[in-house]
Amino acid sequence: MTPNLTVMVTGHGNIKSNLHKYKIIDSPMCPCKIGEQTTHHILYDCKLVKLEREKLKAEILRPENWPVSKDTLINKYTKILNKFVDSIPLEKL
Repeated sequence: MTPNLTVMVTGHGNIKSNLHKYKIIDSPMCPCKIGEQTTHHILYDCKLVKLEREKLKAEILRPENWPVSKDTLINKYTKILNKFVDSIPLEKL
């Protein structure tokens, strides 16, 4: 797994909710101001990666209904999920 995909699968790394949990940063809030920056938020809700998510959804919608679970993304759509994760600038979120 690539480093960014590992972060999205585990929730560890430079995700603000994780950094806040260990008191590395003051707030877990995502820069989009919609909610805490968690892997779930990035995958399903963050408006800052809406275009990237739309591309992911377009590929998943062929055989599935959106939203699919994180487990389904990991187990059935690893390549597509990896492409999505690599397309978002996690370091800028």
